[in-house]
Amino acid sequence: MSHDSVILSLYKRIRLFRKYGYDLPASRKYLLEKCIPFVGKVLEIGSGKGHFTACLAKKRFKIISVDLDPDALRISKKHLTALKLSKQVLFRKINAEKLPFPSRSFNQVVSIDFFHHAKNPFRCLREMMRVTQKNLLIADLNKKGMRVMDRVHQLEGKKHESSRISFKALKRHLERNGFLVKSYRHNCHQIFQAQRRDL
Repeated sequence: MSHDSVILSLYKRIRLFRKYGYDLPASRKYLLEKCIPFVGKVLEIGSGKGHFTACLAKKRFKIISVDLDPDALRISKKHLTALKLSKQVLFRKINAEKLPFPSRSFNQVVSIDFFHHAKNPFRCLREMMRVTQKNLLIADLNKKGMRVMDRVHQLEGKKHESSRISFKALKRHLERNGFLVKSYRHNCHQIFQAQRRDL
């Protein structure tokens, strides 16, 4: 699939999301506002289709984006290449349960729509907490978002995964491990903005 056909496919899907009440570009814009201001290196857990990666790259952040799914990485790379943003991002096939990075080696760790895919979400969360120097931004689909995603996957002849972790449990784990957590809801997302207390 060419870079242009990847972009056309992605934007066709975005229109489908919007039809069912999930405005993906508006959501990513809101999430980006929750990241700024910050400086330094960014680690993205779950490249997905590269939508949020592209938002970060447009702001000239240096990003390492990791995913275990080779198809997701392939689509993300083509997405960023088509937008002429690939130089800002290093994509790597990595299991988020065991990140090969030193502790506190990233200024910010972000994760958008990843946790409902994670087989061992608490292991992933512990690794994210370990490698961030300062901030975590975690967003995942709320009930409305899951309904939209289920519907779109159904139309595509696929089955969408359900989360193995509750938002309450995720927030509680962050707070018990030294993070100050602010919670937000936006359209189809529950969002946690977490900062280390020991800064």
